[in-house]
Amino acid sequence: MKKNLIPLSKIVLLFIGFFSIILSSCKDDFEHNTYSAYEDLPMAIYLKNQPEKYSLWVKVLEKADLYNTLNINTIYTLFAPVNEGVERYLKKMSLTSVDQMTKDDANYLVRYHLVPNVSIDLGQFQSGAISDLNATDDNLFVEFKEGGLDQIYLNGLSRFNAFDIKVTNGIIHSIDDVLEPLTATVLDRLKDQKYSLFYDLAVATGYDERLNTVYTAGTDPDGHPIQQRFRYTAFAVSDDVYLKEGIHTLAELLNKLGASGSDLKSTSNPANRYMAYHLLAQQRSFADLGKFPAGATKMNLETMAQYELIKISEGGDGLVINATGDAGSAIQFNEINIPCKNGVIHEVDSWMPIFVPEQVKVVWEFTDYPDIAANVIQYRNPSLGAQYNKTFVAADLTSIVWRAQPETKSNVLIYRNNRSADGIWYTGPLNYDHLRVELGESGWIQMQSPTIVKGKYKVKLTWPSTKYASNTGICAFVLDNEMLYPRLVMSNTSSDKIMSQDLGTVEFNETTNHTLRILSLDGKLLTLDYIQFEPIN
Repeated sequence: MKKNLIPLSKIVLLFIGFFSIILSSCKDDFEHNTYSAYEDLPMAIYLKNQPEKYSLWVKVLEKADLYNTLNINTIYTLFAPVNEGVERYLKKMSLTSVDQMTKDDANYLVRYHLVPNVSIDLGQFQSGAISDLNATDDNLFVEFKEGGLDQIYLNGLSRFNAFDIKVTNGIIHSIDDVLEPLTATVLDRLKDQKYSLFYDLAVATGYDERLNTVYTAGTDPDGHPIQQRFRYTAFAVSDDVYLKEGIHTLAELLNKLGASGSDLKSTSNPANRYMAYHLLAQQRSFADLGKFPAGATKMNLETMAQYELIKISEGGDGLVINATGDAGSAIQFNEINIPCKNGVIHEVDSWMPIFVPEQVKVVWEFTDYPDIAANVIQYRNPSLGAQYNKTFVAADLTSIVWRAQPETKSNVLIYRNNRSADGIWYTGPLNYDHLRVELGESGWIQMQSPTIVKGKYKVKLTWPSTKYASNTGICAFVLDNEMLYPRLVMSNTSSDKIMSQDLGTVEFNETTNHTLRILSLDGKLLTLDYIQFEPIN
């Protein structure tokens, strides 16, 4: 079935930490501090006043020792299942009553249905992952099915039966069924018998460990242990699709790929490249796949196979993959937004061999790297209550390297996600974020572009420009060891605003990625959003 696209300063950080402790605790810290604000009701009291719908969910809140927490004067979005849904969940879990749940299980279950610090209404829903993580650090997914507002589902399983129930401390959406907390990884989902060949290939080519990993251990600059969370996208092929190609076994698939008897874990192996071609190194929901550059109806996405691209474009009934020039041949989506603990799966109706796309407009956003996303808590969050900043040190990233002057200089690279109150700094940059770089005079920063199809392009830089009385943020751009633009002033003397500058034209003789080095000529603040490559026919 084809799928359509329906269109914080320290006090803040302390608050977030405090709030997280409250939610992860099994003790209700606000048991004797419950109140109603104004003339309306806070969340938990509202639910308790609707026993015909939510009495069992209220019992779960009480079992979790979170009932009074959901009455405090802060903001939440809650997805509340009705009584019949809780009954179905208890039966599935072989429980006769909420009392048989453990406190820990009830606590985790409530937190899975709760998105803290934000009020998300129906108007913000789109087909894909909700940008704000829930209280268990997971994405919930919204899916629009045929039938209008009566057929909107959460995580593909629980139908919404009421929207936008506004209470004094947030918003409630009523759902038919309890969401089972997500534990399955991408690899776990692929263990479904319908994907047996695709799963076997993932194991044979060595991608199974990555697709089964939720957190990667690391250390911060002070040597303290940290966890990085990488997320992936898989375009999965079912056994039924392989059968249409006459492929019944892994051996037959390897033979079709010309990979029999060779080292399948080598990244140059045809089977390894084919498997990697079906994977993206970041999570891309269906809605994300349809976010084309301004004025475009197609884009190329970099896969985990080096220099190989997937083309996403608008088809007659929605998004399609690898369409030919006349759109006469294209890959359709059979199923979208299959949620996983470490990413998302989209099922396709083709075995999807490697495809060579044409030139398209390329928007290279400087924050669009998997290791930035893995290290940033509020990555591209459109609904922050306070500005978010993440300062990187050199050991944090492999995608971006730099040399500051002096080399011991601190606060060189900062990721900033703005809030709506920040005006142009929120509405102007792509995805609400940008990089802020202070290298010192003669310092430089360097990064790799995404893979770009060979051909000729016009290159343009866009950035959020800060108002200063004099010229600051003076820099030069070097692409593939050749000077692209020798002197650019990033500040301006009129107002904070979004600015653009044509950097010139380039011609690439092969489809590959490219190295950009930005030289700081005065050592002052550089604000980086994106570079655009526009094909010249």
